[in-house]
Amino acid sequence: MKIVRNFYYWLHKKTSLPGEEREYSSGFWQYKVRDIALELSEGLSFPKLLEVGCGEGLFLNRAKKELKNYELIGLDIWEDILLKAKTRLHDKGVNLIQANACFLPFKDDSFDVVVCINVFFNLPSEEIFYQSLSEILRVCKKEKFIIFDIRNKLNPLLYIKYKLAKYYDETVKNLPLRTYSPQKVISYLEERGHKIIEKRYIGFPDNKFSPIIILKVKK
Repeated sequence: MKIVRNFYYWLHKKTSLPGEEREYSSGFWQYKVRDIALELSEGLSFPKLLEVGCGEGLFLNRAKKELKNYELIGLDIWEDILLKAKTRLHDKGVNLIQANACFLPFKDDSFDVVVCINVFFNLPSEEIFYQSLSEILRVCKKEKFIIFDIRNKLNPLLYIKYKLAKYYDETVKNLPLRTYSPQKVISYLEERGHKIIEKRYIGFPDNKFSPIIILKVKK
């Protein structure tokens, strides 16, 4: 198992961007999610963008470079992780706040875009997922957008990967690595009057069984 662990860490390093290799939020899939979320966030005029669960600031660091004239705010519950984001973004005009996604410290209809990526698979329960999603929708302006991803319960290889992860990746040994039913999540959104604008798949296969699904939703 040590050989498997060493190979995993080597692969993780090779598939991470320069400057991100040792970060908790780095890795190929995480990078692809950030890449697509950035693309889906484009095209607005002087918007306010909130990232919930900003981690070490990897998404916001790219957003500051690629999304022109966006006001950027990042939020995370963990102080030690947020300190890394503050170091990475210290001179880039990004506001960072420590808070819980279940109790966002903002008024209703505050943001044009709310992004929450590479976060929900780490939550301890499905109840907390829906509570966080409800808060994200609350602070998003009407007719504007939220962008988030889920790890897909329909993908059997992802189930096996997460069951074995504690043996080869020490960074996730205490995390739930939660997957979700895409149809249940989509039904939750549509029943509340929200519209799925775009759906993206990451990984194999490139369809509803993909390991990661990214949703852009209009409130």
